[in-house]
Amino acid sequence: MIKNKKDNLDYENINEVVSLSKKLFKVLFSIFILAIILIGVYLFKELKVSKILFGILGVIAPLFIGIIIAWLFDPIVTFLQKKKIKRGIGAVIVFILFIGIMFLLFKTLIPLLMKQINEFIKSVPDLILSISNFIHEVFNKMSNKGIDLSNLENSIFNSIEQIGISLTTTIPKQSISIFTSIISSIGTFALGMVVGFYLLIDFDGAKHVLDLVPKKFHSGILKLAHKLNSAFRDFVQGTFFISLIVSLVSTIGYALVGLPSPLLFGVLCGLTNIIPYIGPWIGGAICVIVGLSVSPLVGILTLVVAILVQQLDNMLLQPLIMGKTMDLHPVTIMISLLIFGYLFGIIGMIIATPLVKGIKIILEFFDEKYELKKKLLGDSK
Repeated sequence: MIKNKKDNLDYENINEVVSLSKKLFKVLFSIFILAIILIGVYLFKELKVSKILFGILGVIAPLFIGIIIAWLFDPIVTFLQKKKIKRGIGAVIVFILFIGIMFLLFKTLIPLLMKQINEFIKSVPDLILSISNFIHEVFNKMSNKGIDLSNLENSIFNSIEQIGISLTTTIPKQSISIFTSIISSIGTFALGMVVGFYLLIDFDGAKHVLDLVPKKFHSGILKLAHKLNSAFRDFVQGTFFISLIVSLVSTIGYALVGLPSPLLFGVLCGLTNIIPYIGPWIGGAICVIVGLSVSPLVGILTLVVAILVQQLDNMLLQPLIMGKTMDLHPVTIMISLLIFGYLFGIIGMIIATPLVKGIKIILEFFDEKYELKKKLLGDSK
C-alpha cells in the first residue's frame, strides 16, 4: 500500500512538471514569435523595404484601385445578374450611379468644405492670439500665487510664434502641393476606374488563377478566400458606415456648440475614426484645442460633444455594425498599430487591423487543416 501511494505521488509530480513545462514552452514560443516580428520590423525599416513597396504601388496604383473598385461593386453587379440583367449592363448601371454620386458630392460638399478650410486658415492668427491670451492669463494667476514660471511661459510663447510663422509661410506651398497631388490622384483614380470596369465585367475570371494550383488544393483555397473576402468586406463596409455617421453627428454637434468650421472638423473626426482606439482621440483633441482657443465654454462643450460621439461609437455603432467581425484582442490591435504605424505611418495604422485579421484567418485555417497548434505546443485537447 505504501508503495502504491509513493507511485501515485510520483505520477502527480510528473504531471505537474509536464504541465509546467508546457506552459513555459508556450511562453517561450510567444517570446520567440515576438522576437522574430521585432527583428523583421527592424530589418524592414533598415532595408527601406517600405519605400520600395510604396514605389511599386505608385506604379501599379491604377491596377490596385481597379481591383478594389471591382471587389467593392461585385456584390451589386452579381445581385443585378440574378435579376436577369447581363453582367456588362449591370456594371454600366453601377458605374453610372457611382459617377453620379461622386459628381453630386464634389458639386455640393467639396465647395462647402473648401470654403470652411479657407475660413479656418483666415482665423488661424486670431486663434493663435486667443491661445496666447489664455495661456498668459493662466500664468498670471499662478504668478499671483507666488509660482514663478516666466521661463516656461516665454518658451511656450516662442513655440506659438514659430508655429504662426510656419503656418503663414508653409500653407501657400502646401496648398499648391496638395492641389497638384489632387489633380494627379484624380487622373490615377480615373484610370483605375477604367481598369475596375473591365475587371468587374469578368470578375469571376479571377478564379482561373486556380488552374495554376493542383486540383486537390482548390477547395481549401476557395474556403480560405471566402473567409478572407467576408472579413475584409465586412470591415470596409462597417468602417465606412461608422465613419459617415461619426462625421454627420460630429458636424451637427460642433455646429450647435459654436465650433468654427464644423463640417471640416466633423469630416476630420470621421477620417481619424478609421484608426482604432487612437484615431478618435486624435480628432477629438484637435477639435477641443480649437474650441478652447475660441472660449473656455466652447472648448468644454466641444469636449462634451467629442465624448458623446465616442460613447455612441463605442457603445452602439461598433457592437451593432462591426460586431465580432474582427474578433481581435485589444492588445493585439494596439501592437499591430504600433508596428504598422512605425513602418508605414498613418496608412499602416489604417490597414493594420484588417491585415492582422487576415493573418489570423490564414493561421486558423492551417491550424484547422494540419493541427499545427497541437504539434507545436503539444496540446492534448
